[in-house]
Amino acid sequence: MSTLTRRQAGLVPPPPAGRALSPRAPELRPDPVPDATPPLKDPRALAAWRATINRTALARSGENLSVVLYALIRPGGDPHDDLADARSYAQAERLLVVDQIVDTLGHHDQACEDDPTLRRGYARALHLLGDQSSPVRGFVAVSRTSVTPDGRLYEAQLALHAARGTALHLVRGETGI
Repeated sequence: MSTLTRRQAGLVPPPPAGRALSPRAPELRPDPVPDATPPLKDPRALAAWRATINRTALARSGENLSVVLYALIRPGGDPHDDLADARSYAQAERLLVVDQIVDTLGHHDQACEDDPTLRRGYARALHLLGDQSSPVRGFVAVSRTSVTPDGRLYEAQLALHAARGTALHLVRGETGI
């Protein structure tokens, strides 16, 4: 396998239903990355790939694609604006919102900011996407940085969605905002 871990590549099955996913303990997390790793593909190619992934997920789900709204906030931040933007986007795209999940980063939590699978809420969303009994087949976030600022990890998340046939909708697209 390349430099991606088994979890990043989507090879680790989701936990059984009803089991809470918690992030790694701080002492077990990797050291923070000083600068975000650039993506392997340019933003236009990533946006086109994501659009194809989303069309495939919509075709597989029929008329209504059930999604989770996702927000990532800093300490003291307010998720209401991000959730409102995600909800407006979902309504405009005729996506069926079934849940909303918010992750709050710790003060010096660079590892969780970079690797979304270390966040409890994001891990829960991935679990819902992987659970065949769950109606969730996609999620809506405000921007790519809500998923991860790390380019290679973002591409790994797109690959995971492509492999599972699930959607990743972004209100602002592949921007760095």
